[in-house]
Amino acid sequence: MTGWARNTAEPLTDAERRLDELLAQGRTAESAAYQAEPASVPDAEQQIRGEYLAARLVESLEDGSRVFTRRGAQPLVIVVEHATITGQLDLRNVDLPYLLEFVGCRFDNAPDLRQARLAGLVLWHCRFPGMHARNLAVGNDVVLRNCASVGGIVDLADADLGGSLLLNDSELRNPGQRCVYADRLSVSGALLGIRLRTAGEIRIPGAKIGGNLTLSGAALRNRGGNAINATGIRIGGSLRLDADPATGRFFTSAGTLRLPSAHISGDLRLRDAVLEPGVRPPDPGNSHYDDPTAALIADRCEIRGEVQLDQEFRSGGTLRLVSAVVGGNLRMTGAVVDVSWLRSPAESVLHPLRAVNLDGTRVSGNIDARSVDVRGQWRMTDVKVGGSVQLTRAQLTGPRTDVLVGSRLSVGSNLECRDAELVGSLQLPGAQIGASIDLRGSRLTKPAWHPHRNNYKPSLDLRAARIERDLVCAEGDRVFSAEGTVQLRWSQIGRHVNFSGCELGDGASRTAFNASGVQTQELTLLPRTPPRGRITLRQAQCELLADNSAVWESRSGVDCEDFAYQNFSESFELDDQERVRQRLGWLRATAGGAYQPGTYDQLAEVFRSNGLEEHAVAVLIEKQRHRYAAIARTARPGLRWPVRLWSWLQRATVGYGYRPMRAVGWLAAFAVVGTAWFVFHPLVPVNEQDRPVWNPLLYTLDQMLPVVSLGHDDMWQARGLSQWVTVALVAAGWTLATTVAAGFSRALHRER
Repeated sequence: MTGWARNTAEPLTDAERRLDELLAQGRTAESAAYQAEPASVPDAEQQIRGEYLAARLVESLEDGSRVFTRRGAQPLVIVVEHATITGQLDLRNVDLPYLLEFVGCRFDNAPDLRQARLAGLVLWHCRFPGMHARNLAVGNDVVLRNCASVGGIVDLADADLGGSLLLNDSELRNPGQRCVYADRLSVSGALLGIRLRTAGEIRIPGAKIGGNLTLSGAALRNRGGNAINATGIRIGGSLRLDADPATGRFFTSAGTLRLPSAHISGDLRLRDAVLEPGVRPPDPGNSHYDDPTAALIADRCEIRGEVQLDQEFRSGGTLRLVSAVVGGNLRMTGAVVDVSWLRSPAESVLHPLRAVNLDGTRVSGNIDARSVDVRGQWRMTDVKVGGSVQLTRAQLTGPRTDVLVGSRLSVGSNLECRDAELVGSLQLPGAQIGASIDLRGSRLTKPAWHPHRNNYKPSLDLRAARIERDLVCAEGDRVFSAEGTVQLRWSQIGRHVNFSGCELGDGASRTAFNASGVQTQELTLLPRTPPRGRITLRQAQCELLADNSAVWESRSGVDCEDFAYQNFSESFELDDQERVRQRLGWLRATAGGAYQPGTYDQLAEVFRSNGLEEHAVAVLIEKQRHRYAAIARTARPGLRWPVRLWSWLQRATVGYGYRPMRAVGWLAAFAVVGTAWFVFHPLVPVNEQDRPVWNPLLYTLDQMLPVVSLGHDDMWQARGLSQWVTVALVAAGWTLATTVAAGFSRALHRER
């Protein structure tokens, strides 16, 4: 050491002399009792030249000084306290078999540790303008606690740390640039940055962390850029970006957390975190499929534990987990995600901004988003959830846009969205639900606008969905309401479709409820008020139907052609003629003058299958009355009154053939009238020589009965008015007798 001083023109400083004495004696200083702040003003007596320190350490390896002898199996600890390191501390490619500890020191230049191999490295309360430590190899921990790096980069690219990397309570500032550059960093233990403060980008793509990566309570700032770039990182434990349990300080970030293709063996925790994407607006040249203002990007990420974005979690940018794999639950209870500040409401209608983007993600557990507040679009296209999706008391706000897009969503259990406020359209076409969808007490307002079709989209779109149990859009703690169309076309619901106590439509859309082709066991359609739009049940099928007058009083009528149901939830009795008349009145009112025979046939079939033949006959008579009315409306003006007259005669005489006993009564009445006429107006025989015996009754019957002859029709001559009476009897007989025969034939056919 003395030789080194002789070869230099500069004398040793007091700090260098004290350090030299300690090292010469083989002594080390204890740093545990150190509590002072790092030196802020250079003091000549506290200065140690970096060149001196580096040369002293390196040359002592060559001269065999006892300071570097090992004590047992533990490496010797060299402590430098309260010093200002001037010049350049250059330890490139040096193999030092001991731990370097700097306490309360200030470095004028960034230490150079490239390709160095150390037993350990500790910096407490130090200040330095970055650090060059590319390819650094350390056998134990690297500790930078309560340190400040200002105006430089902490470069740990390709470094290999045998222990943990601790950055607790440190401040790393390099605004607009990278403050940490650690591509392909390898840490056998944990990477801890509790209460870390940064201004610039933390870049650690391809890093391998054996334990947890914990930044609890940290504050990261890199507005308009990446707060963390951890593309392809591998973490053996959890990634913790949550609150610090010791101080309660939240994790905050102003910039993007970029984690695409990351592999996390534990949890991704952002509980109580506050994320800001930056202040720059989206670039107009970006694709509409991009999320230019994302606060979290975790595309293709594999997380074996849970993703926790809940409690007091807040984000002002998009949460993007596209094609990710989550082994546990995705928790978003009480979270707030707001991207509404990025565009005006009018611009958002044409180009909705995504607040949450989970397209193609697989979640083995549940998605728990109760009481979540999302202002922007939530995308869940092709998402597979092994458990349930909880959106109870959620507030999803995207007026005139698709506020939740879940095309082909697959849920193993329930999708619960009770008492929710959905401002926009809920799009779930092709969804596969293992149990039930429960929207009890939710309100769906301001449905999306379709710019190409120039009309509104449905408020709830479940086209071609498959729900194994129930669809519940009923009254709960409050009324379920949907301003736009409830679209259920060609969906399959295993058990029950329940729309009791609901309010449907606002008049802006022509259709309020579209259940064309729906298949279910029970359909309950009991709205509180008449829907303000058309009800479509065309080709739907159910076993039990429950409805009320409000359904049939809907503003644009009910289309129930080919609607098949087997029974009513509230059964009919033989003395329920008033209910039958009421239902026939509903069918008349909803047809709008159009002839829809299928609705009458279906109702008659239901009555007949329950043994209520009289109710079925009443329905079929009403069907024929409606049929003749439709014929009269479409006939030529000169033929309308004959059609109406014939309809009246059919209804009054034989009930359109469904009441043949009326024809028997009319036959008897015509026989009595004819007999009475001919009693007072006897006819003249055709051949008086035959001396026939006049019988008014037999003559009347012979005229009225078709085909059958009693021998009296050819024996008498009808003249004058009697001739027309005879013609009337013949016409009445043919008409009534054939009607009776047809009626009995129909009755026998029904019995068979």
